[in-house]
Amino acid sequence: MTLDNPLRRHTVTVIDRVLVGQDDRGHDVYEDVERAVPDCNMQPVSSTEQNDNRTQVVTRWRLAGPPGMGLTATARVRFRGVLYEVDGDPGEYDSFAGLLDHTEVFLKVVSG
Repeated sequence: MTLDNPLRRHTVTVIDRVLVGQDDRGHDVYEDVERAVPDCNMQPVSSTEQNDNRTQVVTRWRLAGPPGMGLTATARVRFRGVLYEVDGDPGEYDSFAGLLDHTEVFLKVVSG
């Protein structure tokens, strides 16, 4: 059971990497499968910049989504046109009576 939560007003696109077969050399072949996941909350966490003969920026976000959203460490998430990598394994959080159950994960994007 989930409650209507005004903080969970974002919809993200999850891009799952799905094994679809093997090529003629026996290597696994994957395909990206997109699915919309409503009732999410995206919050910025941090942004760092390195200047070693080039500028590189690493930006991290926190995604809280519905329980059982099936997010994996190899998935990617698109939000407001930006493609993020899942950073580590997603956590599934349970709560008393299921009122605050959710999936939580950190996302990152590297530019430069």
